[in-house]
Amino acid sequence: MKEQSNIRSAFSSLFYGLKSLSELSSFFAFLSITLIIFLLGFVVIFKYLGLGAFLNGGFIFTPSTTTIIAGEFSFVVSFLLIVFSLTAMFYYKLYYLVSSNLNVVSLIKRSLSAFPKFLIATFIQAIISIIGLIALVIPGIYYGSSFMFSNFFSIYGNSTLHSAILNSRMLAKKIRLESLFVFVVYLVLLFVFIYLVSSFNLPEVYSALLYSILLSYWLISYSNTAFNLADKNVNGLSERSSIYRKMLNNS
Repeated sequence: MKEQSNIRSAFSSLFYGLKSLSELSSFFAFLSITLIIFLLGFVVIFKYLGLGAFLNGGFIFTPSTTTIIAGEFSFVVSFLLIVFSLTAMFYYKLYYLVSSNLNVVSLIKRSLSAFPKFLIATFIQAIISIIGLIALVIPGIYYGSSFMFSNFFSIYGNSTLHSAILNSRMLAKKIRLESLFVFVVYLVLLFVFIYLVSSFNLPEVYSALLYSILLSYWLISYSNTAFNLADKNVNGLSERSSIYRKMLNNS
């Protein structure tokens, strides 16, 4: 019975994440991330570094020092803006839905205060997952699913970055099957998206736009699924959201 309940919980979180664009906060975050990936990620970075020429089998492009610095700077800025968009989305979800006193200025301030921890947690999670998947698939899946709740705990209450990482591993161990299931599903979905875009043989600009839309949807859906799954399992509460209670007490 417990295993069936855990599977239902994982499926409900997965379903919530896949349809979470219907929420206003998630939809606006999706739009902002799509524009960031398309304008900075594909247009600016690819043009500055000449990556489009290599991908399309074109001429050999030798970027100058200036264009390399500009391209790398654009990559860093795009990454930071994407992470901040996610941070703001979750603060909107955690605060605004339960507090009528939160305005845009307050939302930005609270998002900025959580941004450093959220950023580092995102970076650690991504690096560990990528290295694990490159080295061996199984360790990548295991450690990726173990750190997938780091972002959640980075803005949960007043936790430190160290405790956020430890709590993520503890929660993943507690719900190992659910966390593995969610991580594998989204890993497969990411490869499916990449395969679909590459199989269409679209012009570069349309291919870049489609990549931007699908990757943004994947990022929002995955993040919402992980947050929802963590929220339902923190302290064993399954009904009224425990994180909402915690945030209200700290407001």
